Amino acid sequence: MATDLLVLAAFDPELAPLGPLLGDGLAARIGDRAVVARTCGVGLAASAAGAAAHIAELAPRAVVLVGSCGAYAGAPGAHLALGDVVIAARLRLVDLASVDGLAEFPSPMATSLETDARLCEALAAFAAPGSPRAQVASCVATTLAITVDDAAAARIAARAGADVEHLEAHGVAVACAARCLPFTAVLGVANFVGSRGRAEWLENHCRAEAAAGQRVVAWLRVKAAAGERA
Repeated sequence: MATDLLVLAAFDPELAPLGPLLGDGLAARIGDRAVVARTCGVGLAASAAGAAAHIAELAPRAVVLVGSCGAYAGAPGAHLALGDVVIAARLRLVDLASVDGLAEFPSPMATSLETDARLCEALAAFAAPGSPRAQVASCVATTLAITVDDAAAARIAARAGADVEHLEAHGVAVACAARCLPFTAVLGVANFVGSRGRAEWLENHCRAEAAAGQRVVAWLRVKAAAGERA
Protein backbone atom coordinates (compact mmCIF):
# COMPACT_ATOMS: atom_id res chain seq x y z
CA MET A 1 0.00 0.00 0.00
CA ALA A 2 1.08 3.58 -0.55
CA THR A 3 2.30 5.14 2.70
CA ASP A 4 0.80 8.39 3.94
CA LEU A 5 2.66 8.54 7.25
CA LEU A 6 5.90 6.84 8.30
CA VAL A 7 6.46 6.72 12.06
CA LEU A 8 10.09 6.11 13.00
CA ALA A 9 11.82 5.32 16.28
CA ALA A 10 15.37 4.47 17.24
CA PHE A 11 14.52 1.02 18.63
CA ASP A 12 11.55 -1.32 19.06
CA PRO A 13 10.32 -0.36 22.56
CA GLU A 14 9.60 3.18 21.36
CA LEU A 15 7.10 1.80 18.82
CA ALA A 16 5.29 -0.43 21.35
CA PRO A 17 2.52 2.14 22.04
CA LEU A 18 1.56 2.00 18.35
CA GLY A 19 1.15 -1.79 18.37
CA PRO A 20 -2.52 -1.87 19.43
CA LEU A 21 -3.41 0.60 16.67
CA LEU A 22 -1.23 -0.73 13.84
CA GLY A 23 -1.18 -4.46 14.63
CA ASP A 24 1.68 -6.95 14.73
CA GLY A 25 3.09 -5.79 11.40
CA LEU A 26 3.05 -2.12 12.49
CA ALA A 27 1.23 -1.18 9.29
CA ALA A 28 -2.46 -0.36 8.96
CA ARG A 29 -4.98 1.96 7.39
CA ILE A 30 -6.26 4.45 9.96
CA GLY A 31 -9.31 6.06 8.42
CA ASP A 32 -8.15 6.79 4.89
CA ARG A 33 -4.50 7.19 5.92
CA ALA A 34 -1.96 4.37 5.43
CA VAL A 35 0.43 4.37 8.40
CA VAL A 36 3.63 2.33 8.73
CA ALA A 37 6.01 2.27 11.72
CA ARG A 38 9.67 1.21 11.55
CA THR A 39 12.88 1.45 13.58
CA CYS A 40 15.75 3.44 12.10
CA GLY A 41 18.63 2.70 14.47
CA VAL A 42 20.31 4.26 17.49
CA GLY A 43 22.54 7.31 17.09
CA LEU A 44 23.08 9.98 14.49
CA ALA A 45 24.65 7.92 11.70
CA ALA A 46 22.44 4.83 12.03
CA SER A 47 19.23 6.87 12.22
CA ALA A 48 20.08 8.90 9.12
CA ALA A 49 20.90 5.78 7.11
CA GLY A 50 17.92 3.84 8.45
CA ALA A 51 15.48 6.67 7.82
CA ALA A 52 16.79 7.14 4.28
CA ALA A 53 16.35 3.42 3.54
CA HIS A 54 12.77 3.34 4.85
CA ILE A 55 11.88 6.51 2.97
CA ALA A 56 13.27 5.09 -0.27
CA GLU A 57 11.28 1.86 0.20
CA LEU A 58 7.97 3.29 1.40
CA ALA A 59 7.85 6.75 -0.24
CA PRO A 60 5.81 8.30 2.60
CA ARG A 61 4.02 11.64 2.38
CA ALA A 62 5.20 12.66 5.87
CA VAL A 63 7.42 11.35 8.68
CA VAL A 64 7.08 11.55 12.47
CA LEU A 65 9.83 10.41 14.83
CA VAL A 66 8.83 9.16 18.29
CA GLY A 67 10.95 8.38 21.32
CA SER A 68 12.31 9.68 24.61
CA CYS A 69 14.62 12.60 25.26
CA GLY A 70 16.51 14.36 28.00
CA ALA A 71 15.61 17.90 29.04
CA TYR A 72 18.26 20.53 29.75
CA ALA A 73 17.57 21.82 33.25
CA GLY A 74 18.72 25.32 32.29
CA ALA A 75 16.93 25.46 28.95
CA PRO A 76 15.97 29.03 28.03
CA GLY A 77 12.56 28.31 26.50
CA ALA A 78 11.02 25.23 28.06
CA HIS A 79 9.89 24.45 31.58
CA LEU A 80 9.73 20.71 31.35
CA ALA A 81 8.91 17.93 33.79
CA LEU A 82 9.53 14.21 33.54
CA GLY A 83 6.76 12.63 31.50
CA ASP A 84 6.00 15.76 29.48
CA VAL A 85 5.84 15.49 25.69
CA VAL A 86 7.71 17.89 23.41
CA ILE A 87 7.06 18.50 19.72
CA ALA A 88 10.20 19.56 17.87
CA ALA A 89 10.05 22.90 16.06
CA ARG A 90 13.76 23.15 15.24
CA LEU A 91 16.65 20.69 15.26
CA ARG A 92 20.26 21.55 15.82
CA LEU A 93 23.37 19.41 15.40
CA VAL A 94 25.51 20.06 18.47
CA ASP A 95 29.10 19.18 19.29
CA LEU A 96 30.52 20.25 22.63
CA ALA A 97 33.85 21.25 21.08
CA SER A 98 32.04 23.58 18.66
CA VAL A 99 29.91 24.95 21.51
CA ASP A 100 33.13 25.76 23.38
CA GLY A 101 34.73 27.33 20.29
CA LEU A 102 37.32 24.55 19.89
CA ALA A 103 35.92 23.21 16.59
CA GLU A 104 33.74 24.39 13.74
CA PHE A 105 31.22 22.73 11.46
CA PRO A 106 31.99 23.38 7.77
CA SER A 107 29.51 25.85 6.27
CA PRO A 108 27.91 23.40 3.76
CA MET A 109 26.65 21.22 6.64
CA ALA A 110 22.99 21.65 7.53
CA THR A 111 23.43 22.04 11.26
CA SER A 112 20.04 23.66 11.91
CA LEU A 113 16.75 22.46 10.41
CA GLU A 114 13.16 23.58 10.89
CA THR A 115 10.43 20.97 11.21
CA ASP A 116 7.12 21.14 9.38
CA ALA A 117 5.00 23.81 11.07
CA ARG A 118 1.69 22.20 10.13
CA LEU A 119 2.65 18.81 11.59
CA CYS A 120 4.18 20.44 14.64
CA GLU A 121 1.11 22.54 15.39
CA ALA A 122 -1.31 19.67 14.77
CA LEU A 123 0.48 17.32 17.14
CA ALA A 124 0.84 19.98 19.83
CA ALA A 125 -2.61 21.55 19.58
CA PHE A 126 -5.18 18.93 20.49
CA ALA A 127 -5.75 17.70 24.03
CA ALA A 128 -6.69 14.03 24.17
CA PRO A 129 -8.44 13.02 27.41
CA GLY A 130 -5.85 11.94 29.95
CA SER A 131 -2.93 12.64 27.64
CA PRO A 132 0.34 14.01 29.06
CA ARG A 133 1.07 17.70 28.78
CA ALA A 134 2.65 18.62 25.45
CA GLN A 135 4.51 21.71 24.31
CA VAL A 136 6.58 22.80 21.37
CA ALA A 137 10.33 22.59 22.00
CA SER A 138 11.97 25.50 20.22
CA CYS A 139 15.21 23.53 19.76
CA VAL A 140 16.10 19.84 19.97
CA ALA A 141 19.85 19.24 20.12
CA THR A 142 21.28 16.13 18.49
CA THR A 143 24.63 15.18 19.98
CA LEU A 144 26.96 12.37 18.95
CA ALA A 145 26.87 10.91 22.46
CA ILE A 146 24.79 11.32 25.61
CA THR A 147 25.88 14.33 27.68
CA VAL A 148 26.67 13.07 31.18
CA ASP A 149 28.34 16.14 32.71
CA ASP A 150 26.25 18.83 34.41
CA ALA A 151 28.49 21.72 33.38
CA ALA A 152 28.59 20.53 29.76
CA ALA A 153 24.79 20.21 29.72
CA ALA A 154 24.44 23.76 31.00
CA ARG A 155 26.78 25.10 28.31
CA ILE A 156 24.88 23.32 25.53
CA ALA A 157 21.55 24.64 26.80
CA ALA A 158 22.82 28.20 27.07
CA ARG A 159 25.02 28.48 23.97
CA ALA A 160 23.00 26.31 21.57
CA GLY A 161 19.63 27.50 22.85
CA ALA A 162 18.53 23.88 23.21
CA ASP A 163 15.59 22.64 25.25
CA VAL A 164 16.12 18.88 24.98
CA GLU A 165 18.71 16.37 23.78
CA HIS A 166 18.00 13.46 21.44
CA LEU A 167 20.55 11.34 19.57
CA GLU A 168 18.58 10.60 16.38
CA ALA A 169 16.37 13.59 15.55
CA HIS A 170 18.79 15.49 13.33
CA GLY A 171 19.79 12.38 11.39
CA VAL A 172 16.18 11.58 10.55
CA ALA A 173 15.50 15.22 9.70
CA VAL A 174 18.38 15.29 7.20
CA ALA A 175 17.01 12.16 5.48
CA CYS A 176 13.57 13.79 5.26
CA ALA A 177 14.97 17.10 4.03
CA ALA A 178 16.73 15.29 1.18
CA ARG A 179 13.30 14.18 -0.07
CA CYS A 180 11.48 17.43 0.89
CA LEU A 181 9.24 15.49 3.29
CA PRO A 182 7.23 17.09 6.11
CA PHE A 183 8.80 15.98 9.38
CA THR A 184 8.67 16.52 13.11
CA ALA A 185 9.56 14.61 16.27
CA VAL A 186 7.35 13.75 19.26
CA LEU A 187 9.48 13.01 22.32
CA GLY A 188 8.70 12.13 25.92
CA VAL A 189 10.95 13.59 28.61
CA ALA A 190 12.63 10.69 30.43
CA ASN A 191 15.43 12.51 32.27
CA PHE A 192 17.31 15.72 32.83
CA VAL A 193 20.59 15.86 30.93
CA GLY A 194 23.72 15.53 33.05
CA SER A 195 25.34 13.33 35.66
CA ARG A 196 22.08 11.69 36.80
CA GLY A 197 20.60 11.42 33.33
CA ARG A 198 21.38 7.78 32.63
CA ALA A 199 19.89 6.57 35.93
CA GLU A 200 16.80 8.74 35.40
CA TRP A 201 16.38 7.47 31.84
CA LEU A 202 16.49 3.84 32.98
CA GLU A 203 13.81 4.61 35.55
CA ASN A 204 11.54 6.69 33.34
CA HIS A 205 12.06 5.89 29.65
CA CYS A 206 9.16 3.44 29.34
CA ARG A 207 6.72 6.05 30.64
CA ALA A 208 8.23 8.73 28.39
CA GLU A 209 8.11 6.51 25.30
CA ALA A 210 4.51 5.61 26.06
CA ALA A 211 3.56 9.27 26.41
CA ALA A 212 5.09 10.16 23.04
CA GLY A 213 3.58 7.18 21.26
CA GLN A 214 0.17 7.69 22.80
CA ARG A 215 0.05 11.28 21.57
CA VAL A 216 0.72 10.13 18.00
CA VAL A 217 -1.92 7.39 18.34
CA ALA A 218 -4.49 9.85 19.71
CA TRP A 219 -3.69 12.33 16.92
CA LEU A 220 -4.18 9.65 14.27
CA ARG A 221 -7.51 8.62 15.79
CA VAL A 222 -8.71 12.22 15.92
CA LYS A 223 -7.72 12.71 12.28
CA ALA A 224 -9.47 9.49 11.26
CA ALA A 225 -12.64 10.45 13.10
CA ALA A 226 -12.61 13.85 11.40
CA GLY A 227 -11.99 12.30 7.98
CA GLU A 228 -8.74 14.23 7.55
CA ARG A 229 -5.94 12.67 5.51
CA ALA A 230 -3.18 15.24 5.58
